[in-house]
Amino acid sequence: MRRFADFVPQGVIPATLLGFDEDLSIDEHASRKHLRDCALVPGVSAITVNGHASEVHACSFEEQERVLAFSVDEVGDRVPVICGVYADGSLEAARIARMAARTGASALLVFPPQSMAMGGQLRPDMALSHFKHIADATDLPLICFQYPMAGGLGYPFETLLSLFDAVPSIRAIKDWSNDAMLHEKHIGHFRA
Repeated sequence: MRRFADFVPQGVIPATLLGFDEDLSIDEHASRKHLRDCALVPGVSAITVNGHASEVHACSFEEQERVLAFSVDEVGDRVPVICGVYADGSLEAARIARMAARTGASALLVFPPQSMAMGGQLRPDMALSHFKHIADATDLPLICFQYPMAGGLGYPFETLLSLFDAVPSIRAIKDWSNDAMLHEKHIGHFRA
């Protein structure tokens, strides 16, 4: 399947679910149907696989690769497929990024690793190193996953600005912060 080479993450991008059988193996048939149902909705600009909604934390590298491969096979000619990068370290995140590029993803949704939370706050230098490792592994556009600050995994606004300056392949934010003031005060600082 072709990758959408000029894709810029924007618009409505649902995170898809992953079906499981009773033995907790991946139900590819149900998952493919769900992918089609999501991708065919008017106004959807892309879909995301291997994110929170698909229980990525419980999937092995091989399962993540399989999910991405059948997702690209099923809908990758209709909409861009964004692959989540959920790993507990930067080296594994870079490995997932390389696999995603090879398998046909059009962009990456980058989650911060749980190991970066030091004292209830992400360390900016670790966040920068993490994104640089991933950006060095692929030329795919990156989407920064922004958790709520109260949980300790959110990036402070200054850290986001530093990330944008240092890693130009970060093209969007998936905001789960629920901070309306952030949007109103600083919307002009985000990339399109």
